[in-house]
Amino acid sequence: MVKETLYRYKDIIPDFDTFLQAIKSRRITTVRWNPHKVARKELIEELKECFAHVESISWYKDGFRLGYVEKPGKTLYHALGHYYIQEESAMAAALALAPKKHSLVLDMCAAPGGKTTQLSALMENTGTVVANDKAIARLKSLVANVSRLACVNVIVSWNDATKLDTSERFDYVLVDAPCTAEGNLQNKITLMPRETRETLSSLQKALLKKACELTKPNGTIVYCTCTFAPEENERVVAAILEEQEVKIEKIGISVPHEKGLESFGKEFYGEELKKAIRIYPHHLNSGGAFIAKLKKKG
Repeated sequence: MVKETLYRYKDIIPDFDTFLQAIKSRRITTVRWNPHKVARKELIEELKECFAHVESISWYKDGFRLGYVEKPGKTLYHALGHYYIQEESAMAAALALAPKKHSLVLDMCAAPGGKTTQLSALMENTGTVVANDKAIARLKSLVANVSRLACVNVIVSWNDATKLDTSERFDYVLVDAPCTAEGNLQNKITLMPRETRETLSSLQKALLKKACELTKPNGTIVYCTCTFAPEENERVVAAILEEQEVKIEKIGISVPHEKGLESFGKEFYGEELKKAIRIYPHHLNSGGAFIAKLKKKG
């Protein structure tokens, strides 16, 4: 079996050498303020008490860069739920979904709870977030994080998200899909087997299809992964745009990124996919991410 490497993306990633250097480099620690437990100004003082470097993230005021920190979770303020340790790129998906207060929200693949607790914060602990995951081993961390951060508007459920059977329809749905996690690679460039990518692509399409079914007319869906593979990203979204009554929308956040791809190799996804965004490790000294925002037609 021929092992593929990140060089399969050489023609689609601008500044590819810088990208490779970022893959091999140590990443900075970033955390997110939890407004349910502490005032933002107070948190800044707490962080400065514990860490030598504290810098606000320019594109997201509720996130902070702490530089290179070995154990950012070993503080009293983390135990109290004043902040959540989260990669900077991972903070973008919930902001793209942008749920309003008092909404009904579904996080289909929620564990360990980073995006769930961020959605709760954006909604100011109003409405309801149904945080679902099918991996029972991961539910422990999801429940623990929801509890530690005092997210009283979150309900945790244990289901296979592709088979969710409910008459309820949601205002917002987040699909943080299982993926080959190429965006989290560090110090290596070898990728998972092609067969794994294709299997996951089928699962991702099933998840996004179910998300469309569970969303109210005029509701919003965000599909995201932490992989670079177009087969798991643009291909999945393009297929759903063909099959479902949804349209793709521009993402109104100022995070550094590249546009989604119109094509890759022999596959053509369409110009509309340029509305999706691709965050690469060298953009933020963080992991990689793909995000697409869909609107269900009324």
